[in-house]
Amino acid sequence: MEATLEKTSKKLQILTWSIKGQLYGADIHFCMEVQKDARVIDVPQSKSYVAGIVNLRGDVVTVLDLLSLMDLEKDTQKEKSVIIRMKYQEKQIAIKADNISEVLEIPHQSLESADLHLSEKELQYISYVANTPIGLVLILNVEELFVIK
Repeated sequence: MEATLEKTSKKLQILTWSIKGQLYGADIHFCMEVQKDARVIDVPQSKSYVAGIVNLRGDVVTVLDLLSLMDLEKDTQKEKSVIIRMKYQEKQIAIKADNISEVLEIPHQSLESADLHLSEKELQYISYVANTPIGLVLILNVEELFVIK
C-alpha cells in the first residue's frame, strides 16, 4: 500500500465508514461515490465475500462484504445498505457499509503498521491503523481488493 498513499502532501485524506461498530477507511483518491439505501441484488453461486451486485448510474458493480472477505463474519443484513464505490485503474468494486463517518486528514506519521494488531487474513486487506479523534481507523489496502481471486 505504500505506493498508493499520496506522499506529496503532509496529510492523507481518508473516507471513513463503519461496519459492525468498527471504523474503516480508504484513501479518498480511490473513492468515487457513496450511495445510501442502495438495493444490493444477490448473485446465486457467488463467492462468500460477494454481497451481491448493484446498479450505480448504469454500471453493474460487484459489492464486497469486507468482513466475510477477511474471514471475520458474514453480513446477513439484507435491507438497503450504504455502498462505497471504488475505482482502481479501470476496474470498479463497491463495499457494503453500515454508515459513512467522515473524511479525515491524517498525518502520515500517525499511520501505524497493522501487523501487530490484526490476523494474517486481515493484513492482506488492511495495511495501517490510525488513532483519530473519531476512534481507531483500519485503513484499507484498496489495490488488494482488486486482485481477489
